[in-house]
Amino acid sequence: MSGPDVDPRLPNGRIALLGLLTIVAYGSWFYGFGVLIDDIDADLPGGLAPLTAGYAIAQVLTGILGVGAGRLLDRSGARLPFTVGALTGPTLMFASTFSADPWLFAVLFGAGGGAVGSTAFYHITQTVSARIAAGVEARAIARLTIWGAFASPVLIPVTEVLRASVGWRDTVRIGATAVAVVLVVAAVWVDPHGRTASGAPSTSPWVAVRLAATQPRIRRLALSTLAGSFGMSVLVVLQVPAMVAGGIERSTAAGLAGARGLAQLLGRLPLGFALRRWSARSTLRVANVAVGCGALLLAISTNLVTGALFALVAGAGIGAVSPLNGIYGREVLPPDDLGTLMGALHLLFGFAAGLGPVVAGVLADATDRTWTGLVVAALAGFVAAGLLTGDRTAPDGPNVKA
Repeated sequence: MSGPDVDPRLPNGRIALLGLLTIVAYGSWFYGFGVLIDDIDADLPGGLAPLTAGYAIAQVLTGILGVGAGRLLDRSGARLPFTVGALTGPTLMFASTFSADPWLFAVLFGAGGGAVGSTAFYHITQTVSARIAAGVEARAIARLTIWGAFASPVLIPVTEVLRASVGWRDTVRIGATAVAVVLVVAAVWVDPHGRTASGAPSTSPWVAVRLAATQPRIRRLALSTLAGSFGMSVLVVLQVPAMVAGGIERSTAAGLAGARGLAQLLGRLPLGFALRRWSARSTLRVANVAVGCGALLLAISTNLVTGALFALVAGAGIGAVSPLNGIYGREVLPPDDLGTLMGALHLLFGFAAGLGPVVAGVLADATDRTWTGLVVAALAGFVAAGLLTGDRTAPDGPNVKA
């Protein structure tokens, strides 16, 4: 028998390229912006409001435009959305670096980030991975997200080195150029045959969403995505302040937060093993429970031991949720509209990710206790898991294609 790494059905080179695209796309603004924001604020006086608005614009547009990018993927294959992303997103990001006005920068950078996110984030790269790896779709998505796990630990320090060496403007330009180059290479090489779904997509994205919403399994997946994203966003935003409030030194808390990011690999590396024994839905339930438990551990993190437990449990849970959402989505979503509907799920994900920290912040201010928001985050994780139970329309056996 062939080993799992030499399966000819798994296009490792093209999955690696999609993984590199995921790393540079997320790193170009999603992770990198936090490293640059102080320098941008000092160079473009106007306060943090326009800068955070630019980041919010990018988040919102990633979700909204992601549905359209998914539609292009369903109708024409990967080449068109990758090409559109290469032409628009990096160009707008590059243009933003010539602005002397913070609000103009916010609009250009936000629009560019949204164009990059909508055409190169997981809702696109997971769908493409599944379509170019017929018969081993789950393994392809899992392999892709192992690459993607390096976006934060690699691109954050690289962004800091560039910031210190060449300044924030050239750092953004370098990031935008890297995204453009990888998108162009992906457009040419990843799927040269323009492979789309086996049939024809729905007549419009709205028809695809409306028809999908009539299916109980898809409704539960959508609601689970909302709840899970809500909980994870609260956990990520509050991880350092919660540990500091519990008595952990800020430098130690920051180190534990970084370890939590690296621990995401613990949730991704064993997925092939897990999916040969359990269904994607069951494994996703466990991952969401781990996120909920991680939020509770964060609420009681008062020393290095509890902080380390939080980093391990929450990191593994968050690391597993992302690929499992894609793997389970590939199982239950109509294949002809997979790109469109994965974009719609990403839109829900982004909405909940923005709402979660706001709710947690209001609770923390009202109670003067950081842990109250974390309790809500834990409940959201458990609700996300509970929404994936009770499916009687399909067997809950192992994912034989993993």
